[in-house]
Amino acid sequence: MRKRRSIPYQWLAVIAGVSLVLTGCPRETPEPSEIVARVGEVYLTRDVVKELIPENLPQEKKNSYLQKLVNQWIEAQVLVQAAQKEGIQLSPGEQFQARWVELDMLGNKYAEQKIGKFIPVTETEIEEYYLTNQEEFKRDFAEVHLVHLFLEKRDRAIEKDIRESESLLEVIEKNYLDQRATPLLEPNGDLGYVVYDHLRPEFQRALRNRKTGEIIGPIRTNDGYHYLQLLDRQPKGSIRSLEMVRQEIVARIKTRKRNQQLKKLIESLKEKTPIETHFNHVNLN
Repeated sequence: MRKRRSIPYQWLAVIAGVSLVLTGCPRETPEPSEIVARVGEVYLTRDVVKELIPENLPQEKKNSYLQKLVNQWIEAQVLVQAAQKEGIQLSPGEQFQARWVELDMLGNKYAEQKIGKFIPVTETEIEEYYLTNQEEFKRDFAEVHLVHLFLEKRDRAIEKDIRESESLLEVIEKNYLDQRATPLLEPNGDLGYVVYDHLRPEFQRALRNRKTGEIIGPIRTNDGYHYLQLLDRQPKGSIRSLEMVRQEIVARIKTRKRNQQLKKLIESLKEKTPIETHFNHVNLN
């Protein structure tokens, strides 16, 4: 099962923490109610912190994110201020790298305003990309499409529902079992396509020679009891369906279009801007 990739919240905290080193009010003392943290005479204020907490961050994770962000800022400031007291400075190359972060952010903000966030992708473009890039969507391993149900103890009423149903997912949703927390990595519900060799040995044995659509179980493990419904099998080397990779294709097309628009924008700006290069001034020997 292939998932869209995103930046984990812990990495966002690291990125924000690094940028916060240069943030604060070393000269002006903010109002006490605005201060989130202080190191020496440098302050971290509420408006800065609120801006750096991602809007899409779940509410239950915001407090831990805030604490991590502030702690990283404090640790960075302690080191920076100690270095400043001892006269340690960045080299010209290191200063350039630090400045590059700001340049990159400002340039991206300008490009976003000029290009816009909305980049349309048509169904024809999606289908053409899929047909011309089949190799990218080949399975590296055999996969199975599974629905999974876990019960810590056997439940006769649920077992009766399973025997009388052709859909394990319907039984799960009917009994709200998809909303029940379990101690396992495998959630209750549709697991999508998963690599067969990555399954528990008990699951692999239970799935051997089974027909698609079949509900299998109960499978006894040290955790409790499991039920599986095999919805599909796909061998190694088979091509993932368009619906499985649609969002991935859309993201790739948007990235390609944005890069093309960005290149045009940069070229147009170059034509209006005096630019010189003197590579001969650098001796690389």
